[in-house]
Amino acid sequence: MTVVIRFLQAGDVSAVADAFIAWNKPREQYDRYFAECQRGIRVMLVAFVDGHVAGYGNLLWRSDYEPFIAADIPEINDLNTLEPYRRRGIATAIIRQCEDIAVARGRPVIGIGVGMTPDYDNARRLYPKLGYEYDGRGIRSTIWGGVQYLTRRLTL
Repeated sequence: MTVVIRFLQAGDVSAVADAFIAWNKPREQYDRYFAECQRGIRVMLVAFVDGHVAGYGNLLWRSDYEPFIAADIPEINDLNTLEPYRRRGIATAIIRQCEDIAVARGRPVIGIGVGMTPDYDNARRLYPKLGYEYDGRGIRSTIWGGVQYLTRRLTL
C-alpha cells in the first residue's frame, strides 16, 4: 500500500468529488475548496492509496468557531477517509501534516471539531490519542448537528 498525501491540485477536484459522491458532497463544494486554497483561506490535503483517492482534510486559517477565532487557532475541518481505507493511519497522517503546516506558519495551537453522532465514534477515540483535548465548552449546535471542539498545543 503506497500512501501519498499532497495539496489539492486542480486535476484532483473531479477525482475527490467522484470518490465522495455517495456522501452527498457536490462537486461545487470541492470547486469552492480549491478556490479557497488558491486564495489562502484554506489548505486541503488529499490522500491517495495506490493512486486512488482515500481521503482528505482541510486546514482553515480562520475557523467559524468563536473561541478559535478569538485565539487565532486554525481548525482542521472536514476530515474524511473512505471506508475501505479506514484504520490505516490516513486520517492521522493528514492531521499530522496539518499540524506541521500550522507550525510552519507560527501557530502554537491547532483545533478540530468532532460530531456527536455514532458515525464520529472513531474520530472521538482518535483525537485524544493524538494529543487533542476537549476545550471544555460543551456541545455546539451547527447545521450538521452537535459538535465538540478540541485543541492541541504544538511545538514551534
